Amino acid sequence: MKRTQTRSILILLMTLAFFAGIAYHTVNLWYHSSQWVSQPQNAHLSDSNGLEKAGTIYDRNDVVLAQSVDGKRIYHEDEAVRKACLHVVGDDSTNISTAVQTVYRSDITGYHFIFGLGLPDAIKSGNNMKMTIDSKVQKAAYEALGNDKGAVFVYNYKTGEIICMASTPTYDPQNVPSDIETNDKYEGAYINRAISAAYAPGSTFKLVTSTAALNSIANVEKRTYDCDGHEKIGGKEINCFEPNGHLDFREALARSCNVYFARLAVDMGPGTMTKQAEKMGFNHKIVFDGIESEKSVYDVSKANTNDLAWSGVGQYTVLATPVNMAMISAAIANNGAPVQPYLIENIERFSGAPATEHKVRVGSAMMSKEIASKLYEMMDYTVETNYGKSSFSDTLDVCAKTGTAEVDDEGTSHAWVTGFCKDKEYPYAFAVVVEHGNSGFKTAIPVAASVLSSISD
Repeated sequence: MKRTQTRSILILLMTLAFFAGIAYHTVNLWYHSSQWVSQPQNAHLSDSNGLEKAGTIYDRNDVVLAQSVDGKRIYHEDEAVRKACLHVVGDDSTNISTAVQTVYRSDITGYHFIFGLGLPDAIKSGNNMKMTIDSKVQKAAYEALGNDKGAVFVYNYKTGEIICMASTPTYDPQNVPSDIETNDKYEGAYINRAISAAYAPGSTFKLVTSTAALNSIANVEKRTYDCDGHEKIGGKEINCFEPNGHLDFREALARSCNVYFARLAVDMGPGTMTKQAEKMGFNHKIVFDGIESEKSVYDVSKANTNDLAWSGVGQYTVLATPVNMAMISAAIANNGAPVQPYLIENIERFSGAPATEHKVRVGSAMMSKEIASKLYEMMDYTVETNYGKSSFSDTLDVCAKTGTAEVDDEGTSHAWVTGFCKDKEYPYAFAVVVEHGNSGFKTAIPVAASVLSSISD
């Protein structure tokens, strides 16, 4: 009797496991079939991985960036535009994981759960995609970066539309180099550095330290300091590029005094600094249109006093993505809360309905409206007194903060600038990073200026 009961229980468990397996497989098939069918190992796909009949991809001005003609995927006629838009559009492969031709391949190829890739042409709605980027601005960013490795991210801080998301090195998707896997020239060419790479932010991080100080230190705006170019904090030197003299809070940001902000970070402590950094996007991925960014990182859990001091000026182990820094500038321009960025305006699907109905999505506040107003004025003052308004654009009024982030013992530095336009007609926030550019003022600002000029032309 006991043996019969045992067998019955085993049969019941096996039956339940069988149906659970079927249920799991069905759900998995429903959610992931569109991804599986687009994999290059699928024998039913052509050499173009299903793109030979894919829909057309347009920029915001209806410029065709990619289309299928006679069974082949064709990209924009201008090679510079093709290279400039590579990391946004993608190529025939799926090597660029964040490109729309990778993330949205099933949509633009017309995959349907019932018909698969064989959706009858008579009932296709087009599968076309319209993006928010401006190919003219993309080209300006690509040409401004030149032979340097780096990235440019620009978006509308009122609507969230990404206008530019350019990355170098790049290559021509129409004529993929045969030595792309072995030539050092193309190292990292599959990575969209605007969202998938994190760098030491240098003095651009002082915007985070400033926010924390305004939020937690009483009368910090009246705090003064006489900078002679260096000071021992935690037993080791904190250095500035040069003696900055007598400074208050606003002047310390404009002159980018390392010692001043290092002392602020130590006075606030690791808890306050970490809380504010995380509130401003650090230690979290930024997600838009199904695309995930790399994390910006602020971790002082093992930092000594000198390490904490350096973290306050964007050194130590601090890392930031261009998209995150652009969103911080956007928050300052937008009363403390950044609008969430987006890239896809719409996709024509099988049903004829757009993929997403885009509305302005305001993210969590990074700071109060009052603090945003103070930082707005401080960044404006920084440009006026330190960089010069004409450094950016003859037509746009820009607020900004540069950064020069040391990345090795030989003094090699990444060049940064982040900021926003004050003009109501051009409400754009931006971030630029140039690897080994050495000077935010000399290297990153000219790139930003070229990009912003292309927007206002």
